[in-house]
Amino acid sequence: MLSMNCFKLASSRRGRINSIDEVLTCVCLLLSASTVAAAQEKKLEIPELLSRHLEAVGSAEVRVAIKSRFAAGTVKYVSRIGGGGNLEGTIGYVSLGPKTRFSIKFLNPQYPGEQLAYDGKNLELGVQPAGRRSDLNLFIDQQNLPIKDGLLGGVLSTAWPLLKDPIPARLEYKGTRKIDGRPLHALVYHQQKGSPDLKVTLFFDPETFRHVRSEYEFQIGARMGVGPNQSTRIPESRYLLSEDFEDFRAVDGLTLPHKVKLQLSVQASASNRLIDWTLSLDQIVHNQPIEDNVFSLKP
Repeated sequence: MLSMNCFKLASSRRGRINSIDEVLTCVCLLLSASTVAAAQEKKLEIPELLSRHLEAVGSAEVRVAIKSRFAAGTVKYVSRIGGGGNLEGTIGYVSLGPKTRFSIKFLNPQYPGEQLAYDGKNLELGVQPAGRRSDLNLFIDQQNLPIKDGLLGGVLSTAWPLLKDPIPARLEYKGTRKIDGRPLHALVYHQQKGSPDLKVTLFFDPETFRHVRSEYEFQIGARMGVGPNQSTRIPESRYLLSEDFEDFRAVDGLTLPHKVKLQLSVQASASNRLIDWTLSLDQIVHNQPIEDNVFSLKP
């Protein structure tokens, strides 16, 4: 589009004194656009990507000085497939080193929210009324790596593994991948521990190098049914939990997202489900005293 507009502009002005200047301007614009596109498509070395990502978060001095973080705001829940329901509630997220506490609350007796606590060693998950388990709870129960490696929440967590040296995983650069029409650098995170079935991909903006998306994906292969009430073959099931980070703002010298969209997609034999939690943070506070019992669901 840019090149066509430039040539049309030059053609329409042919014979005028300033047409050469206009053509030169268009050429400069084309070269500039080509340079940007080439930079985005260029295969980056992983150390460069990580270095630029850390710079995008904040200076080394500020990053090291942050020991704890408390974030709070509102959350909107939308069940798009597999059950109706729109809810609005509150979100609280606390992290201290490797420890995290994630709390979503709704004024709804059927779905009062989500509770998750990790004290650096033990993971606790809240249950719904009558002992039911939510879809998010079941996902984390099967694949706890996003919590134990500090991935969930991205740079909002003090446990974010890309802040560590050495990083507790093997990283593999996969080039760029288009998400919602924009190319993003893709980095596969091969965990040292946990289920090998879970595929973790982290995405970075090619201009700012901010971490803008995470995907956690696994599948359960087709298998034979057990018992007379099950079919002889249970089809494959696929699970995808994603996080999208937006609205980056400066807080105490760090650039942090203030909007997070958490989406869970389940394609299973029993039913399909697609659920969103959109978190809007209006408060982020650093280095406040946090007691250890915050990271436990026990009374």
